[in-house]
Order: sequence, then C-alpha cells, then structure tokens
Amino acid sequence: MRIFLLSLAAALTTSLTVPTICLAGNNETFPKINPQDVTIVRDSFGIPHIFGKTDAEVAYGLAWANSEDAFAVSQNLIYTGKSFMGRKDGIAGAKTDFFTHAIGADEIVEAKYETDLSPEFKKYLDGYVQGLNAYAKSHPGEVKVKKAFPVTSKDILKSYVVMMSALSYSQNQVGDAVSGKFDNDTVEFPAHKQPSVGSNAFALNSTKTIDGKTYLCINPHMGMEGLLSFYEAHLHSDEGLNIEGCMFQGGTSLAMGVNENLGWGMTWNTFDKVDVYKLKMNPKSKLEYELDGQWLRLEKRPVWLKVNVAKKGKFVLPVKRMTYWSKYGATLKSDKSDNFYAVRFPANTTIRTAEELYRLNKATNYNEFWEALHIHAITLFNVVYADRQDNIFYIHQGMMPDRDTTYDWSGIVPGNTSKTLWTQLVPIDSMPKTINPECGYVFNTNNTPFHASSHECNETGYSYVPRRLMDLRPGDNNRAQRFTELISAKDKFSYQDIHDLKFDVKISDKSVFAKSTAPLMNLDENKYPDLKEAIEILRQWDRVADVKAYAPTLLGLTLKQVFDKHHYSDANFVMGFPAPEEEWAAALRNTCDSLRKYYGSIQVEWGTVNRLVRGTRDIPLRGFPDVLSPCYPEQIKGKLAFKAVHGDTYTMLASFGKNGVEKLSALQPIGNSLNPNSRHYTDQMDLFAKQQMRPLSLNKDEVMKKAASVYHPE
Repeated sequence: MRIFLLSLAAALTTSLTVPTICLAGNNETFPKINPQDVTIVRDSFGIPHIFGKTDAEVAYGLAWANSEDAFAVSQNLIYTGKSFMGRKDGIAGAKTDFFTHAIGADEIVEAKYETDLSPEFKKYLDGYVQGLNAYAKSHPGEVKVKKAFPVTSKDILKSYVVMMSALSYSQNQVGDAVSGKFDNDTVEFPAHKQPSVGSNAFALNSTKTIDGKTYLCINPHMGMEGLLSFYEAHLHSDEGLNIEGCMFQGGTSLAMGVNENLGWGMTWNTFDKVDVYKLKMNPKSKLEYELDGQWLRLEKRPVWLKVNVAKKGKFVLPVKRMTYWSKYGATLKSDKSDNFYAVRFPANTTIRTAEELYRLNKATNYNEFWEALHIHAITLFNVVYADRQDNIFYIHQGMMPDRDTTYDWSGIVPGNTSKTLWTQLVPIDSMPKTINPECGYVFNTNNTPFHASSHECNETGYSYVPRRLMDLRPGDNNRAQRFTELISAKDKFSYQDIHDLKFDVKISDKSVFAKSTAPLMNLDENKYPDLKEAIEILRQWDRVADVKAYAPTLLGLTLKQVFDKHHYSDANFVMGFPAPEEEWAAALRNTCDSLRKYYGSIQVEWGTVNRLVRGTRDIPLRGFPDVLSPCYPEQIKGKLAFKAVHGDTYTMLASFGKNGVEKLSALQPIGNSLNPNSRHYTDQMDLFAKQQMRPLSLNKDEVMKKAASVYHPE
C-alpha cells in the first residue's frame, strides 16, 4: 500500500490542468428565502427570466435555473471550492485540489471574508447559496459528491479565486515548478504563447449610426460545451437589478450584458499576469530562504489530497503532499532537485471578483460602472462599453503587477530581493483605454490594445508600463483587420448593418492570416501540375467561408497540418504562421488525397466538413478560425469532418436611446441548456445557421406575455 501511495503522489506532480470551478452557498444570519417569492419565467427558447422583490431572491432563482439546465457541469465549481475534485475525478481532480491548496485559496477567503465584502453583496451571495443548496437537496440523484453539500458562500468565493487564478495560467507555473521544469535556469515561458480563446466587442455612438442611437455588440468566443460555455439569463428585482446577458456556468452574476441604462462586453486580453521566482536557500539551515540579506523560514503547508482510485464507484485514499508559503506567496519544491520556486500573481490576493461583477450588473450610469471597475478584482478581460447617454469606451482591463521594469520578467526572476517583490497593481486608470473617440466607435477582437478605434483616434490614459509587458501579442488579427475595413466602408450604420458586420465570415487579403497563407494561395500550377485543380479553386475563392464553398475545405484541412506540425496556436493569427511553399504544397497534396479517398473528389463543400454538433443534431456550419463569426473545430473521430468546439458562442446586440435600451437581441449557437433531456439543448442551432437573432425585452410585462412557462423554484 505504501508503494502504491508513493506512486500516486508522484502522479500528482505532473503539469496541472486548468481547474474547473463553481460557486456555492452560506448559511449565516441572513433571512431564509421563500421560493414562492421567486418567479422563473421561461421563454420559448428556455431562457430564464428571474423575478423577485430582492436581489437575493433573484440570486436564489439564478442558482436554481442554472442548475436545472447545467447542474451536471456547474457543480464541478462547487467541488473546486471545497477541494473535492479528487473525490470526483481521481488523480486528474486531485491536481486541481493541489492547485487550490497551493495558491492559498482557503486562507485568502478566511482572512478577508469579514472585511472585504459589503453587507449588500453578502446577502445577495447567500441568496444564491440557498438556491443552490435547495436544488441539490431536491435533486439528490444529480449530485456527484454527496459530502459537498450544503455549500457556503466561502466555498463560492474560493471557487472564484481558483477560477481567476486558472484564467491567469498560474496553474501551469505551479505544475512546472513541482515537476522540475524550472530547474534549467535558462527556461523561459513567454506569455504570448499561452493558449487563449477569442471574443469580439464593439460600440458605436450616435455620430456613427443612421438613427442616432448608440449601438453595442457583445460577442464572446469560448467553449461550445462545458464550464466555459455561456449561460443566458435575465435578472430582475425591485431593488434595481434588471439585466440580460451571459455568464459562465455556475456564475453568481452575469459576466456581460445589457441593463436598462448601459451594457458591456468582454474580450480576452494578453498581458503578463504571473511571475516565477527562484528562492536562494540557506545551505546550512533547511527551509530558510534569503530576502534582502536576511534568512527567513518558509511556512510549511501540508495537504492531504483525497483521491478516488476506483474505476467504478468510490474508493477514496488520502495522499499527502507538501506546499510552502514565502513572502512571495505560493512556494513549491521541485521534485527533481532541492530548488524552491515561488509563483506570484494577483488573482489570489482578492475575494472581490464576484462582488465586482454584481456591481457591474447593478450600475445605472457611466460613473457607477467606472466605480465598479475600480474594485479591480477581475484578473483579465478587455471591456467595451456603451450607454444611454451616448458614452462608449474601451479599456484593456486587468490585474497587472506593478513591477520594477529594470528586471527581465520573461523567465525566472531572482527571489532574494524585495526589488522583485511587487505589492501593487498598475492602476486601472493607467491601463490603455479609448473613451468617446471622435471617430465614433471602439472595438476589440483580441488584437493589440493600442488599436481600439480608428488610427486617427489615439488611445488615452496610458502611462508608464512598457508595452512589452502590457501587450504580449502586438498587432492585429484578421478580425481586427476585417472590422476596420467594414467600419471604414460607411459613414453611418443601421442596426441591421451591425448585425451583418458581426456575422461576417471573410478573410481579409490584408490580414496577417492572408499574408501567412500567401505561399499556399499563390502556388504555381506549372510547378505543381498534380495540384492544378486545387490551386484553381483556391485562386478563384472570394475568401468568404460559406457552407457552399470548396476552398475553405482545402484551406482548413491544409492549415491544420501546418499548425499541428509547428505547434501553432491562436497567437499566430496575430503573430503569423510562417511555412515554406514546399511545405504548403505537400500539405495541400495530402488534403487532396484524403478528400478523394473519403469523398471521391476534392470539390467538397465546407458545410460538409465543418459541422455544428450536439446530441443527435449535426448541421453544416459556416465560419472559419479568426473570422468575425469564427469557429475553431476539432476532428470528429473516424471521419474527415470537424465539429466546432470554440467560436461564436454568444452574441448580443443592443441599441440605446436617451430613455434607455430600445432594441435588444441575442443568439447562442446551440441552446441554453446543457441537459440532453431538455428541448432547449439544441433549439437555437437552426437560428444560428441563419444568423437569426432572438428579440428580447427587459420589460416584465412583455416577458410575461410571451412566457412559455411560469413557476417557482421548488
């Protein structure tokens, strides 16, 4: 048994996977919510419109409704907050529990719960918790780890700490420190190569619109399935909460959306969020490290990981692992040497992420929204904003360490001097931003934060941080180039024009993408006579990735080979993906051979190969990586076909007038429910294929008139 436990412990030292996260509840001194005071109205697409007198009642309903639609997925967040992932998923889950312990999630929540949260938010969070626990109690057969319930508000806050830390990619550094990857002092971990997903967001003020309204497009690109897919809801209370939008599964508030007065979208941004330090250890005294000429002792933080080792059922074994804490924060010992490394990042220094989102949901004007942003507890994400007063802005928002820039932060940093021990963040007001530009629009497509409007409208508010730290993927991707072309093509836009722009699927011939694929697109049929037919198809293509086109099939299958060979990622859509002509030709030849073998011809429509799949539904899908309406596919096992796994996962369009939001519409690619037994599991697929958005209203009376069902959560 001892040998088995040692081997199990060794398995837990490998690189950690991105944790899955969730939110849960608390039972302090808050009043018990009566489910009869909470009303859930489902529309014809299953979107929950949740009504209550208080914000806490609405939070109760949100927890219940989201559990009805996605409890099989969202409860993983609960297990993360309680460090129960090992009980659920064995060794893979125990790695998440190790990460949760190593970064001090429990300690930060316990230390700050009483002091850092407002009474108003605590009450809201407790309402969410009550709803979550009530659902679990009413549906015990759906609970995967029985001992996880009931959950508390602190469990939810721990989950947010882990989630924000994971989105920083600090779990990579924690895992690499333990596994010994950093024992080579020359190792570098350029953050621009960290994987991410996309998103679009843009706003136009009245000078750029035909009807004189203010427009906003919210368009995050995340996962089609799982925790990082989007859940849509409408939250409405008599205490001023009235917002529709989306959140990750298990969220306590909406991550982006539109209320009666304003709205915002978020996009992924790339700046340096995590630092790794090599500590200088005392050769004469174990567990002492040097800081500014003095020897300090590491704090030992052991953990017993509970690991389910049964293939079926439950057989949980405890496995002991050791972590440490230094002045730099989370500290790990290499399993391959006597080296100690500290991993420092801002995400595990705050518990206010969930409250900041709540405050954004409740903001009624520009100043209140900025005040909420200044809580400064959301680790990353650009923000694009619009409101009824015709304000628009973009900000490269996030928790960025305020570092001593005389050091090289691209690799391991010395861990023996307070000069590298940053304690402050770059202020929100010092991050790149563009506010109410004269050209009338702002945007972001995961491109450089220094191109957020026309090139004539310069960014404002940027101060002292070197661009090499602030902008790790400098430049524009195809989406930025294509947006710039389309927004510059007209003086003014209608609501329909904005819809059409958002669903554009063309590759710009001026983009980095086009330049990188030029050797393929310009192949000479005289040099490669066996590829003449394929070359002609590519040459005549208008670069629109529609379902009926043949060229996207040739390009997509060929592109996959080049990306796989060179380990390219989404970063290369900004930075380029060079490959010689001969390599492109060989890859195209392989593509043609595969198409002839599988389909009998190279003239195969893109919609035949590119699919939108869930359950028994399997339909053709337009789009392509890095177009404005993108899809990022993976191959379907046993087929020469692909299904979208990331991409155009939520779209919301809004029009604001002086009296508030006047027009609102949304669309998901598949359905709002992750429950295969729900009719809303796939009911938006056909709409998505037609780019047909659903009209929405924040007016309670209008929602009730169109209700498909009305009930209380019990």
